[in-house]
Amino acid sequence: MSSLEEPLGLDKLPSLSNIDLYRFPSSACRPIIEDLGMGNCWIEGRNCSSSNCCDEDFEEYTQEPVTWKRQMRNSVSRTSSLDRSSVSCGTLSDLHYLSHYQCRSYRNDNDTGESKFKLFKDMPKYVKIVEVGPRDGLQNEKTIVPTSVKIRLIQKLVSSGLTVVEATSFVSPKWVPQLADAKDVMDAIKNLKGVRLPVLTPNLKGFEAAVAAGAKEIAVFASASESFSKSNINCSIEESFARYRSVTSAAKKLSIPVRGYVSCVVGCPVEGYISPSKVAYVAKELHDMGCFEISLGDTTGIATPGTVLPMLEAVMAVVPVEKLAVHFHDTYGQSLPNILLSLQMGIGTVDSSVSGLGGCPYAKGASGNVATEDVVYMLHGIGVKTNIDMDKLLCAGKYISQYLGRPSGSKTAVALSRVSADASKI
Repeated sequence: MSSLEEPLGLDKLPSLSNIDLYRFPSSACRPIIEDLGMGNCWIEGRNCSSSNCCDEDFEEYTQEPVTWKRQMRNSVSRTSSLDRSSVSCGTLSDLHYLSHYQCRSYRNDNDTGESKFKLFKDMPKYVKIVEVGPRDGLQNEKTIVPTSVKIRLIQKLVSSGLTVVEATSFVSPKWVPQLADAKDVMDAIKNLKGVRLPVLTPNLKGFEAAVAAGAKEIAVFASASESFSKSNINCSIEESFARYRSVTSAAKKLSIPVRGYVSCVVGCPVEGYISPSKVAYVAKELHDMGCFEISLGDTTGIATPGTVLPMLEAVMAVVPVEKLAVHFHDTYGQSLPNILLSLQMGIGTVDSSVSGLGGCPYAKGASGNVATEDVVYMLHGIGVKTNIDMDKLLCAGKYISQYLGRPSGSKTAVALSRVSADASKI
């Protein structure tokens, strides 16, 4: 395998002229100055009074006036002082500090729990998080992480409430030496309760090794880019399908579920823009061969909502939306808006990596996956359930970040650690 030389450059970014996007108005409302401060995000009964008013552009969407008010659910009152002893693992767990902010949501006056605001109309009430840090996150680390650290990380992630944690990969140590201890990791975690622990298997040999180690769920990965497929797994797209049909057939005989990954769903470092039709073709092939779920991966992190939308539309035309997941890297800082758009389109499963760990050995320049902490913080902030304990998740992120000797890649974790540090000085 040879590493790809450069990340996708600006000259290779997808051109919006090639994408059939919905019409958006050329102007947008400018916020009123007094509305800009935190705590005035929504002003009840406020009308747009800027010169480039959107009333005309959006007239068709406003059949009835909507008034908004900010409501607190399950919140606790702020205390004037904070006890140092309440600071645990970088968070103010005893005071439920997070709940004061994250349990706020914006509801309409009917208080039915259903927002009239079109942005959140089709938002799922619950989102399944697939944690990929132990495998996809650590595989790119140059220094070998001890098996004991990997095991402890997985245990901490499971204790936070995550129900799916991708544990490792049964690949040749020659290509991914970081995961050479896959068997030892599985021996230690295979009996954990209340969690699915899928492992990546690139071929039938890897599948057999995974089964022998006690794996009860596996994953295969294909690419929507011919160039990336040859660089990443040393075969063409069609050749990869032949491999995976053997794997899925063997898995079916043993009643082992198979998850499918599609990489480079928006762009490739070599080929540039990837057509949504190519992504749809690969996704359908994986679905047809028996994959119960297809994760759509923006490997280089160049996707924006404008390019994610047509890609998802194409895939959703051939694969049921309930069988789709999204997997975004945060190279250009677009992961959260991309996830939000995906949820609006009906996606209910999101891949993420604790502390934003990750990258890709064969896509130089691609940064880590979107941080699990950031995804959970956003979802809780808009009233979407994950059943994940943020404090325990932050502890898991702190654990691996401290071992690696660098700050967390999660903006949420960094911000909350600063808040906790400031609080401890009071």
